[in-house]
Amino acid sequence: MSGNLWGLFVQGGWIMWPLLIFSILSWTVIFERVVFFLTFRPKLNHVAESLMQSMRSGDVSAARQICHTQKPEVGELFLGAIDTKKSRDLSERTVERSRLRLMGYMKKNLWILGTIGSASPFVGLLGTVVGIVRAFHDMAEKGAGGFSVVAAGISEALIATAAGLIVAIVALITYNIFITAANQTISGMKITLDELIDLAHDKSEPVHS
Repeated sequence: MSGNLWGLFVQGGWIMWPLLIFSILSWTVIFERVVFFLTFRPKLNHVAESLMQSMRSGDVSAARQICHTQKPEVGELFLGAIDTKKSRDLSERTVERSRLRLMGYMKKNLWILGTIGSASPFVGLLGTVVGIVRAFHDMAEKGAGGFSVVAAGISEALIATAAGLIVAIVALITYNIFITAANQTISGMKITLDELIDLAHDKSEPVHS
């Protein structure tokens, strides 16, 4: 099986090497982001639930301590929501900036998948052109046509085309999955942050008669 794959790779011509690099880069990002989302999202939800319990019970100091034990991307996000020293409007603006930073953190390296997904079909198309040119060159060199003459060039063109499409499909599908996961996480977190701001500032603001 490995011999057949290597044979196909060689038949695809030199264009298969950049596609191989694209594929390695794609899978590196995919595995890294899969591990990230599988560990980060549950942890983020756990922190949010712990903070909600602390704020509902009125234990602001415990909530702050929870925030300080987290990574800056997460800690700053929730600290801004429970900071009663700031006005409500300022807290909301601070939280929004932190949400944008967290969004960038969750979408880290996804531009690589997007770029590879967009570029790979064109690289494969270049391989198609190279293969067709090779087929015509073989015909001109041997002064005859026929399938046996153009087979190598046509094979190179088709393999390169297929490889480019496969790399692109994998990159684009996973890119969309990760982008959707990031957007859903941030959107869901907005509800929690709004509730934390309500809990923090409703308790800190004096009641006017």
